[in-house]
Amino acid sequence: MGFATPEAAEAAFYHAFESRSLDAMMAVWSQAEHIACIHPLAAALNGRGAVAAGWRSIFEAAGQFRVNARLVHEIREPGQVLRIVHESLTIGHETESRPPILASNLYRRESDGWRMIMHHASPLQVGSEPPARTAAPVLH
Repeated sequence: MGFATPEAAEAAFYHAFESRSLDAMMAVWSQAEHIACIHPLAAALNGRGAVAAGWRSIFEAAGQFRVNARLVHEIREPGQVLRIVHESLTIGHETESRPPILASNLYRRESDGWRMIMHHASPLQVGSEPPARTAAPVLH
């Protein structure tokens, strides 16, 4: 069964992440085969089998997770919501959060409720200056 709102799906996603439950994690995702997940600095995982294998690998490789996700931006369209969140992740017995992560979570309303169809997480460079803008080359 899907979720009543994208926010409920997202809460279930992060709860599954923290509890390291593959069943709970995959219950958040669409049953469709065309889903995608990109973990930080990793290749794209396309399709339910690949997404499940990626999460299984993460859950088996690390201890307890603590994730604090804070909404940064949201784009709402009929039947689809993109939520961009700032993730602070602590693993195992670490006392400090890892470097921040910026994640895009895409949810789609399906016949049984809201489900995730894409998660893309990327390290966020904090304290760095944006690249200098250069003039566009003149093309003749």
